[in-house]
Amino acid sequence: MRQTARDGELPGCTPGCVPRTKIAIPRVPVSFVRREPLRHLLDQAGEVPVIVVCAPAGYGKTLALADWVTAGPAAWVSLDRDDNDASRFWSAVLSAMAECVPDDNPLRDLAPPAVADEPGFLAEIVDALDALDSPLRLVLDDVHEIVTPRTLRGLETLIRYVPKGLRLVLSTRLDPPLPLARLRAQGNLAEIRANRLRFCRDDAAAMLRAVGVELEDEQLRLLVDQTEGWAAGLRLAALSLRDAADRDEFLADFAADDRSVADYLLGEVLTRLPRRTRQFLRVISICDEVSPPLAATLSGLDDAGVLLDVLERESSLVTSVDVRGQRYRIHTLLRSYLRADFDRQHPERTAELHRIAATWFASEQRVLEALDHAGQAGDRAMVVALLRRHAVMLLVTGEHHDVTQALALAGPDMIAEDPSLALISAFAHLAGGELTAAETDFARSHAIWPSRCSTDMALLRWLVGAHLALVRGKPPAALMTAEYPGGLPSMGAGLEAWARMAVGWTSLYFADLGTARRELREALRLASGNGFDHLVVQCQTVLGVACALDGDYVAMAEASAAAISLASGRGWCRSPWLATDYLILAFARLLQLDPAASRRYAAQAERVNRVASEPRLRFMIGFVEGVARFDAGDRSTGLHRMRQARRQLGNVVLLPELAATVAVLEHRCALMLGQYAHAREIFDWTRGRIGDTAELSLLEAWWLVATGRAGASGALCSALDGARPELCPITRVAALLLETAIALRAGRRTQARCALQTALALAEPVRLIRPFGEAGPMVRRLLADQQGGFGPLDDFASRVCEAVTGLGVVCARGVLTRREQAVLTQLPSQCSLDEIASDLTLSVNTVKTHVRSVYMKLGVSNRRAAVVAARELGLI
Repeated sequence: MRQTARDGELPGCTPGCVPRTKIAIPRVPVSFVRREPLRHLLDQAGEVPVIVVCAPAGYGKTLALADWVTAGPAAWVSLDRDDNDASRFWSAVLSAMAECVPDDNPLRDLAPPAVADEPGFLAEIVDALDALDSPLRLVLDDVHEIVTPRTLRGLETLIRYVPKGLRLVLSTRLDPPLPLARLRAQGNLAEIRANRLRFCRDDAAAMLRAVGVELEDEQLRLLVDQTEGWAAGLRLAALSLRDAADRDEFLADFAADDRSVADYLLGEVLTRLPRRTRQFLRVISICDEVSPPLAATLSGLDDAGVLLDVLERESSLVTSVDVRGQRYRIHTLLRSYLRADFDRQHPERTAELHRIAATWFASEQRVLEALDHAGQAGDRAMVVALLRRHAVMLLVTGEHHDVTQALALAGPDMIAEDPSLALISAFAHLAGGELTAAETDFARSHAIWPSRCSTDMALLRWLVGAHLALVRGKPPAALMTAEYPGGLPSMGAGLEAWARMAVGWTSLYFADLGTARRELREALRLASGNGFDHLVVQCQTVLGVACALDGDYVAMAEASAAAISLASGRGWCRSPWLATDYLILAFARLLQLDPAASRRYAAQAERVNRVASEPRLRFMIGFVEGVARFDAGDRSTGLHRMRQARRQLGNVVLLPELAATVAVLEHRCALMLGQYAHAREIFDWTRGRIGDTAELSLLEAWWLVATGRAGASGALCSALDGARPELCPITRVAALLLETAIALRAGRRTQARCALQTALALAEPVRLIRPFGEAGPMVRRLLADQQGGFGPLDDFASRVCEAVTGLGVVCARGVLTRREQAVLTQLPSQCSLDEIASDLTLSVNTVKTHVRSVYMKLGVSNRRAAVVAARELGLI
């Protein structure tokens, strides 16, 4: 589309010996992708006298402008090196403009004088342009080719006077040496640079379709990322993709190996740069990003910062990635080509540059970049030195993947011979939830442990061992006394936070919840204040467990939600710690009577727990999922799931608070279904686990009420008098609700209302709603009747009523057919099935079928239990 004019020898010349192809607007190909946002941007820019369109080769400047100028009168000049002759330049400009102005305009007869930048000649051009009724667009394409002062002075004069009949468009790869700053200050300059010319995904997809290539979403994303929306790169890729047998493989190698891209970059970009600049770009291409000091270190050039600034400002080959111009990167495709080419031709020099970069990054405390470059340099000694010095801090900040990669570079032989590396490897496996590998490395470190070691090594060994014991559920009692090797003052913030977290975690096993929460909060403070994100996740997780055991259900949920949010933001979605956090959120939703959300969180906990299954965690996930099923109406299956989880637990020890919570939840569900043998089994299991506590008295009171036996009031008094330890907040709230029910049956409404209000007061701070949902219809009716009379508790009482009612509706909806519902409404009567059949004009066999179906759907086995369950669900 562009041909160089030499001495008017080409055919098709104008009278002034200017080749037609030089001043013809380039033809837009059929496959051209018209981008309306870019055209709109050019339309807006066309309102000012001068437009500069500046971007490296291949950004589509020429075609974008050719498409745009066809909408109105426009002159076009394709410039080349010969146009550094001022006479040739002005001959081409005049010839182009002459075809676009009226017959009587002086531009048609004007010819350049011997000295083409003569002031009178330029003044004539300005006057002729001012005489135009509407502005003429003049596009000068490839302005970067003009470098001689005389031609540039003439162009500068034209710009300075800004004729009202001219809209000058300068298309260039570099900012021309013209007074652009003055134009910018005057508001007479519009600039469109590479960032506005880049193709977005939709544009790229349209370009590919135009040449018969369709890519999947992920393939398209990868291609656009690799090319950074560079039009030439996209078009070259499209041509190759049409014949590529494996597109994924092609895209994976495209940036560095595609021959057509390499040829284009070499021919159109690199060969046009000064040799010093080319060499500078090759050297800094080993880094994804460089700062001026790093660029100076790599290249040995004192003016590296100036060179980076010039390359960004004048060519867009280098882009600043921060507002202060402290970090730069080379265009992705160009960097990939330079790096691959440099590595092929000078592998020894490449390794040396990586070593220099590693040393520089290490001096700046940018350890991850230092490890990366040391690995690329193949310098195992440097990798090992960096690991020994920085690995622990990297691990507590959550960079265990990078540490694992660095350990792989060091090699298994070095890990097997170095106790500190073996400990670091054990720590990294622990962070990733790989417990077996962690134990193997820890045992290896013991086998090669030196007779004398530093305090830091002893401390690391102690911490890794303590952590392993905690994960396996066998914490050493010594942790409770905080007997750290060398004491806390010898630790850095990261190790101190880790040690305090271990002490807090151990305190849970020994039921010292006060110490646990204190140590965990201090560990969290240290970890948060120093950016140790992975340790923050661990602290929040264990703190959530401590709050749960302490009955602080609000703080429990907040801690676990914070852990999940941070881990998700860092991409640690499969961290084994999250299984506990999802379980806690499932439990929190259960207590708020939201079984659907509880099951969702339990399912997420189960997915994560498959990475590193722990028996107590596995038990609690299954148990909570069972309770959620029960609350959602699948009662028989839910209760079976609870029993199954408990039996699979076997003799594994549970913390007393946890055992008490499990007992209260499962026992009540068993009684609600009339499964008294199951309830008795739980009573015996609880007595063997936690002994004589308020929870055991509550279970006994429930049992006596459900079976109609005497002594329920005495057992209830034992649950409420405070003489026995009370292990979970659910217990007192549930006991008060049982007192409410007993008082209502005895006609003591005032006592019932007082007990209900006390239950609300205890439940409100911890958002405990579930016990109200299973308290029975009489208690729920009292709660509804008394709304508005609970004073400060009215809002919470309303939420409880809404949750209980909403759950009943959800459970009732779709549970029974119309006929089954009709049969169910007859069951509370003393009528026989024959009498019910007669009353409903059905056969007795049909009624029996409906009754069996009702039992199955409600998860019960007898008529009395069906009535109780139906009332609980609001079905009758």
